Amino acid sequence: MLADQISSLGVMAWPLLAVSCIGFAMILERLITYAMLPSLGKKSLKALYLEIKQCAHCNSSQKQLCNNLCKNRGIRQGIAILLSHNACNKEVREEVAGLWLLKQKQALHAWLKPIMLIGILSPMLGLLGTVLGLINMFQGIASIAGPVTPDVLAGGLWEAMYTTAFGLIVAIPALTAAHGLGIWANQYIGKLEFAMNHVNLLLEGLKMNDDGLAEGSEVSHKPCSKASGIQETNEAVLA
Repeated sequence: MLADQISSLGVMAWPLLAVSCIGFAMILERLITYAMLPSLGKKSLKALYLEIKQCAHCNSSQKQLCNNLCKNRGIRQGIAILLSHNACNKEVREEVAGLWLLKQKQALHAWLKPIMLIGILSPMLGLLGTVLGLINMFQGIASIAGPVTPDVLAGGLWEAMYTTAFGLIVAIPALTAAHGLGIWANQYIGKLEFAMNHVNLLLEGLKMNDDGLAEGSEVSHKPCSKASGIQETNEAVLA
């Protein structure tokens, strides 16, 4: 049964099968890679920020934490890179963090463009197979001396259109996976950028919570000093 379906694809059978197998392998590799990424949940990041706060002003603690973080990967490895450049100023650490984030982005976006290319190429291969199948069908019809029956047309059209359907079957999952995995990768990179910027500010000695608010800060309900000064001036003029 499978052999009959493959033979129905005609001359484009092997190119379509090769493209579908390569695309499936790439999608599976990306799914496994993304599933194994270190978690960037709120709980894990909160524990990580707490470690940074505890050693922000102690060089020996920073070196020990840096050595421990280097053994891991993902955000913990990126923070280890920031800690190793803690003697530099904030701008230099930002450049180092930017290079590390660029490397992570390139790694996460690997194979996404080839998957998208397969999604674009496979319908074209299917359409080419359909055109070639129609050419063969009309050549066969031209060689028939007697009347052309609907069975001859239906059989030839079925084999010709089958390649287009197979190409679309390959293209739809490939394009869906390319866009979906791209969104997944961009969201993960965004979380990495937020965590790296947060840690970089903590290394500067800025005390803030996980939401970016200054620790121990309270919203002041006192009137603005500038507004108070304007009010006092108006009262003096009226007097």
